[in-house]
Amino acid sequence: MKVNKKVAMASIGLAAIGALMMGCSSTPSLAGTWESNSGDTKVFYEDGTCENMLSVDIGGPMYCSISEKATDGYYSLRVKQGANSANLMVKPDGKDHLAVYNKSGEMLYELDRA
Repeated sequence: MKVNKKVAMASIGLAAIGALMMGCSSTPSLAGTWESNSGDTKVFYEDGTCENMLSVDIGGPMYCSISEKATDGYYSLRVKQGANSANLMVKPDGKDHLAVYNKSGEMLYELDRA
């Protein structure tokens, strides 16, 4: 089957533009408010700051960053506030549900987008 190169390139270009406009990336979008299964609220902001991600809040800004690629479906989530930090693993289940694990693989809590 012969493919028209111009049509194929236009299709690829439109797909790329669509992906950029929709914010598609290899990293799940965490921005927003999330409710944990323990009843507390966690917030991720577009600028990389977050709230309520560490069990001890020493005041000042808290920063969260997620890895670009998943390893076995898990993304690495780094949380830092002053000298306190945590390395967690996040496994998305769709775009509105996350399971959060410690480095030993023990589930800490689940989050649902509010």
